[in-house]
Amino acid sequence: MTVPTDRTPVRASILIPTHNHADTLPITVESALAQSVRDLEVIIIGDGVTPDVRAAAEGLAAVDARVRFLDRPKGPSHGEIYRDEAIRAARSDAIFYLCDDDLLLPEHVADLLELLETHNFVQCMNSFITTTGQLELVASDLSEPRIVLWHVTERPFFNSTSLTGTAHSKEFYLRVGQPWSTALDGCPPDVFQWRRLMAHPDFSGATSRRVTALQLPTSMGREAQDQSARAAELARWAAVVADRDAQQVIDGLAHQAAMRQLVQVSIGHEKLRRSVLREWSRPSRRVARGMRRLLGRPTAVPPDGLIHPQ
Repeated sequence: MTVPTDRTPVRASILIPTHNHADTLPITVESALAQSVRDLEVIIIGDGVTPDVRAAAEGLAAVDARVRFLDRPKGPSHGEIYRDEAIRAARSDAIFYLCDDDLLLPEHVADLLELLETHNFVQCMNSFITTTGQLELVASDLSEPRIVLWHVTERPFFNSTSLTGTAHSKEFYLRVGQPWSTALDGCPPDVFQWRRLMAHPDFSGATSRRVTALQLPTSMGREAQDQSARAAELARWAAVVADRDAQQVIDGLAHQAAMRQLVQVSIGHEKLRRSVLREWSRPSRRVARGMRRLLGRPTAVPPDGLIHPQ
């Protein structure tokens, strides 16, 4: 990466790790550069990139001076060590993350910068897009101590905090003193790093009240898609993001997702209630024996399976 001659601080640094997604990278970077907060930089972190990715990244940097390309040989795992290098080279205290096949809505940086004024680790309302085009929410609230505790203590891991859509203070990251490194025990790299930051006594988390980042995870039904198909899908959502009513549209999809989850929870509670009532009205022999022991007198199970009061 060429060290920029202009070291003037910017309001936000957006880190985009990449390896072989040449078709989606330009679409992703465009959404990062289209933020309402214009005073930012985008650092593309190349982890042993393909020639096509290198050409795309260098082209993006040539067109917009806010884009910088960190071109490094293939590192261990997903090249997490280069994320630490990028953070240390960043010109902002506000470090944002974005996967190379996801998108940011225009107000994403503005929303999280406001949260970073009083917290050191933040995320937008977490969600993902299914292959059928449906937005689904991932329940999370980083101001809730239980959620943070689950991230830190659950094994093999608990995670409601994605790479895309998350931001933290550079000062806090350096103070923790545990830089990005290769994850252990098969833990996803971002979960491994978040766990170490969240375990620090000075951790202060927050989650925004709206979805401002769109994630299209490979691991959720897109494993067999080639890059052209991924780029075509991302481009369709990029058109939504570029629309003047984008946030309103996404807010509507998030509301629909919340209603679906509420209905599913209600159905689950009703099924559980009916199951409990059914078991109490038709106890098994084990229940009957337990009641006999508790009551201290014989309790026969009649042929109808019901226990009649004496």
